Amino acid sequence: MPAGELLAPEAYVWWVPALGAALLLLVGGWYLLVHRLTDPARAVRPRAAGRPVGELRARFAAEVDEHHARYRAGELDLRALHLQLARTMREFASERLGTDVRAWTRGEVAGYDPTRRVGHLLAVWEEPSFARRSDAEAAEAARRAKEVIATW
Repeated sequence: MPAGELLAPEAYVWWVPALGAALLLLVGGWYLLVHRLTDPARAVRPRAAGRPVGELRARFAAEVDEHHARYRAGELDLRALHLQLARTMREFASERLGTDVRAWTRGEVAGYDPTRRVGHLLAVWEEPSFARRSDAEAAEAARRAKEVIATW
């Protein structure tokens, strides 16, 4: 193409760069919308109406005591105890938040701001939950679970 046939960039109409910028904004907005709607942290379920926090704390602390008693009686091994404690803490967090966190990874639970302490416990309990043998202490695990339940 001869140089005389080329147009200078100033010759383009104003709407071409504006259309490009609008399309970029539209794609960015669509991306944020899709990821916001599919974020597991946004999966809200209805809260149990009229259930006071003290009642929830008492119920889940009793569950922790029950798991520990079953461990001491020999019904649960250390691995099963930690799995039961993790299930109980996920249910407690779900009740407190009104958001179902039972299927979240421990990283997602820890990343969700109000559940940092629950996420930390899940991380500590991950090794004894899946190891053949573990040095974790059952009494300490139950104590820490009840501490989080009582203070959150």
